[in-house]
Amino acid sequence: MKSWHLTAVLVILALLLGCGAGHPKVVSIAVSPATATATSSSHATVAYSATGTFDDKTSRMLSVADGLTWKSSNTAVATIDATGVATCVAPGAATITASAPANLVISVGTGIQNTSPTVSGTATLTCD
Repeated sequence: MKSWHLTAVLVILALLLGCGAGHPKVVSIAVSPATATATSSSHATVAYSATGTFDDKTSRMLSVADGLTWKSSNTAVATIDATGVATCVAPGAATITASAPANLVISVGTGIQNTSPTVSGTATLTCD
């Protein structure tokens, strides 16, 4: 019975190792809108999206499932949530950055880890 479990684990590991090979890599990210203005007094929001361009010349929208993360350069002016919705909280400007891994690399023994380089794109948010 133990050899069956070992065989099953080895088959699963082989499948996981093979699933990353040959997939296109993200080479750039475009954030939309590239510039936006919103009112801080009413805590107005701006919804951002990120489009990844791949090394095979295709492009598509990226999401949290792709490892996409969002960041505001100035959280005293604007915050941004995991889905890309920014909220103006004070007058000023902030750079909104979307980042995602170029690819997913699987390391045996430590589980699934993203060890690939990060690709980023930016936009500017002005809060009045």
